[in-house]
Amino acid sequence: MTHKNMYGMVIGTFLVLFGCGPDPVTRASEEPWSTKQNSVRSLNDDGLPPTRPQGALAVNGDTVHASAMNILMEAVDSNDPFIRANAIESMKYAPRDDLSYAVRIGLGDENRGVRFVSAMLIGDLKLCEDTVLLEPLMLDQSESVQAAALYSMYRCGSEVNLNPLAEMLNSGDSELRGNAALVLGRMGNSSAIDLIHAASHDVMDGILPIRRRLINLQLSEALVLLGEKDELQVIRAAVFSSASEAEVTALACQILGRLHDVTVLPTLESLASDTTNRQPDEVQLVAATAVAEIAPSRMPTSLVLGYTSSQEPHLRAQCAVALGAQGNQLNLGPLALLLKDRDPLVQIAAAGAILRIDNADSVAEVH
Repeated sequence: MTHKNMYGMVIGTFLVLFGCGPDPVTRASEEPWSTKQNSVRSLNDDGLPPTRPQGALAVNGDTVHASAMNILMEAVDSNDPFIRANAIESMKYAPRDDLSYAVRIGLGDENRGVRFVSAMLIGDLKLCEDTVLLEPLMLDQSESVQAAALYSMYRCGSEVNLNPLAEMLNSGDSELRGNAALVLGRMGNSSAIDLIHAASHDVMDGILPIRRRLINLQLSEALVLLGEKDELQVIRAAVFSSASEAEVTALACQILGRLHDVTVLPTLESLASDTTNRQPDEVQLVAATAVAEIAPSRMPTSLVLGYTSSQEPHLRAQCAVALGAQGNQLNLGPLALLLKDRDPLVQIAAAGAILRIDNADSVAEVH
């Protein structure tokens, strides 16, 4: 498995929408996406990752926050759709006015992935004052975007027809099927349980076996969100997938972190701290991030910090995500250095992590 194939999953945002489909989005543009003070090249002209911090680095929280916001607001205007989508997603912890501004821009974006992320955020964060902007997306050329619009309108109290989502759930398009499951699970409407169970038993001809496993994990997550707790066993079992199916292990870890599954915490800790080299570095970092989502103080901080100086940008980006999930103010030091990274997606991940740390309500703890 190549780093390139893992990247979309590891950063934790676009597994479904950017992983496949007729309109793939490129990894990142070669051109700088900003000409302001915090641009990629002006911050790190030598093209090297930041030096790994030795001990705690004192930073001014207000200054770091302002830099993070500048980076994200600039990235929203990038020529690269992958950067735009990541930036909007990373603004979920930004001040509401700034977030609403970015989402409104994203809803009219030419790229379906950007429109999807923006539409989903309206429902996730109850930006219900913006629902009027969703109405054109009900007829969007992308059915995934239509699903996101239906979701957010439902979350904001509108009556919506769920029949289109049922049809999407049985689509032969793996991307659309996964996104429909995501939407139905987050809606919280138990009437979708039978539909999702039926979809999980569908053979799905023409889809690679590993892709089928990934979709089935998404279906299981949706069922858990709808109250079918037995489906947790399916997701927990996927953590022990073979090394050749590391994508499955990584997605299972991500889901268990999102679900705050305390029972599996020791398994995630063991996977994050594994020294046998049976799993790629990406999987260890995703597992560490899941630990941080469930019990922040138990994340293996030293292991995660070791990746701040990795030569691989996707590992530096996932490192930033993990530090943000942990929510420790001491992590602002290494994150401030990652804001100066040469890779725009690392900068965006670090900026989003800083905003998350500023938002103390985003961090939970298990004792």
